Amino acid sequence: MTTPPGPLDQGDVSSLDWLRHQAEHHVPESFPLASIPVAWLGRTSTDDAQDPTLSLPRQLDTSRKALPPGFVIVAKFYDVESGRTTMENRGKGNAHQHLDIPIARDGGIADLLAEAARSDRRFVAVVVESIERVARVTYFSTKIEFELEKAGVALLAADEGIDHRSIPNLDNGDAPYRKATSTLTRRIKQAISEWYVLNMLELTWGGLKTHTAQGYNIGKPPYGYKADRLKHPVKAKAREGKTKHRLIPDDRQGPVVTQIFLWRAIRRLGYDDIAHRLNLDPRRYPPPEPILGQGRHRVGAWTAGTVREVLTNPKHCGYMVWNRRKRGHADRSVKGRVNPPSAWVWSPRPTHEPLVTRELFDAANAVGRYRQGSHTTPGNSAEPKTKRSYRLRSYVFCQMCGRRYAGEMQKGHTYYRCSPDTKRHAHLPWFAQHPRAAYIREDLLIDPARRFFRDRIFGAGRQAMLTAAAKASDLTAQNEAASHERTLEAHLADLQHRQANLIGELEKFEPTGDDDVDAALRGAIKNRFAEIVAKQKSIKETLAANKDQTRAAALMDLTTLDQLPVTSIDISRLPEDEMRLLFDAFQLEIRVHPTEQELVIHVTVTSETAPILA
Repeated sequence: MTTPPGPLDQGDVSSLDWLRHQAEHHVPESFPLASIPVAWLGRTSTDDAQDPTLSLPRQLDTSRKALPPGFVIVAKFYDVESGRTTMENRGKGNAHQHLDIPIARDGGIADLLAEAARSDRRFVAVVVESIERVARVTYFSTKIEFELEKAGVALLAADEGIDHRSIPNLDNGDAPYRKATSTLTRRIKQAISEWYVLNMLELTWGGLKTHTAQGYNIGKPPYGYKADRLKHPVKAKAREGKTKHRLIPDDRQGPVVTQIFLWRAIRRLGYDDIAHRLNLDPRRYPPPEPILGQGRHRVGAWTAGTVREVLTNPKHCGYMVWNRRKRGHADRSVKGRVNPPSAWVWSPRPTHEPLVTRELFDAANAVGRYRQGSHTTPGNSAEPKTKRSYRLRSYVFCQMCGRRYAGEMQKGHTYYRCSPDTKRHAHLPWFAQHPRAAYIREDLLIDPARRFFRDRIFGAGRQAMLTAAAKASDLTAQNEAASHERTLEAHLADLQHRQANLIGELEKFEPTGDDDVDAALRGAIKNRFAEIVAKQKSIKETLAANKDQTRAAALMDLTTLDQLPVTSIDISRLPEDEMRLLFDAFQLEIRVHPTEQELVIHVTVTSETAPILA
């Protein structure tokens, strides 16, 4: 018995359309499903994580065996790419071209979606081994499924069981071709597929943190170190020849790292200047060897970039540090970048011999903020407009806005000027009080700096001056800290009094007879009590921090200056290059207040740098 054909639409009907219409409605019951063309979709991860030559044939075989009788695979689409690849990058990789995969390829998933949208497509459904082969991100997986269904193509999964009624136009109108239960099952599987990846990433992250804490390096050893390779603790991996490695100093490169940090921290040289000095003696300062490939090639010389890489690598402090960079993934539209220091993962304690101290590392990395926009060499800048040099260039700052003063000549005298830009600074809180242009003559800065270095840095009475200044500063700081502590303690006592009052109110509480009113009143009292407890906790933490700061200030070492020589030096008579070298070594800052005629001279001498300065 056959189903009678329905009427065709009125209009011009070709002979081929009429024959198709008749054939579709005169299929014998003994052969209801003649030949249903389907496309197979396969995917495997990158070739370094799986073996596509094994995985893809297995997926094809599993999918073929799960198809009902009469279903025939007429096209094969597959990709070798991550399941987290973004939609716009899907199917655009070429990893399959380098592999001997024994499956004729009709294209990737992008080609599949393009053909599915055409009226002359070769298939009515797409079959996959499991839904996670479509994508490992639920959004991408459901979007691909939606695009196929919008084109009238069903997406079948071998592990879900395949029913011909799930294909549009093959269910004889018995029920909607998408079943509610099967859809729920698929959505759960898609969510589990994404959860699996995210969970694996979390576990991997934890493992790498432990790996870092144990002192093992990841990747190429940084310049200054070499790898101390150890047998892999996992026997199976050890049999494969895999190892783990720690860092040990390189006899040739280690001293170079220390010298680079000294030039940067003490002399405040720029990256280009340091690279120039290193390239003058390549035997003494051998240049780093890059990891070749991916656009990298051997330069054979130091560059500003390689110097910067040495100075910004915290592994030189003796700690193992990981997650300094985020790897780029072009297939996911993720660009590589340098992570902020707050995202770095440090080992809790030193794991290898340091080449520099933590203090020297911090000092070297602070130089960039100090000398941004200023060249380090004496004399005129390379800027064509520069007509002369200024001895205090890059050392004079505005106390009000924090910006650096710029040098200029007026009537034969050297001045330093601070003039904010209305377009760039008008929104800042200090702009209204700042003069339009604040000037100060160079000799009014040189003379105080000369007396400061003569008396307080290299003078015989420097220790007495420092002790007196420290006592006065400590007394002022102690008075301010004591006043602040009294204010906090008074506030804390007031909160404790309010807390006691609330407890008393709660104890005296008498029901009003209205349950809603009683509940609201009790809730308000409890909420207020919780607010008071939170404020008390915050004040106690602030008090503890203030006391720690006071104790730290009391422990200041006043003997550091004793390591410097006593000499009667007059910095105003020094040549410009020697003067700037001295200023850089002491990290000189001259801060001028533009309205109060106040000048503050600040230098930095630490227990680490004092012996070097001497």
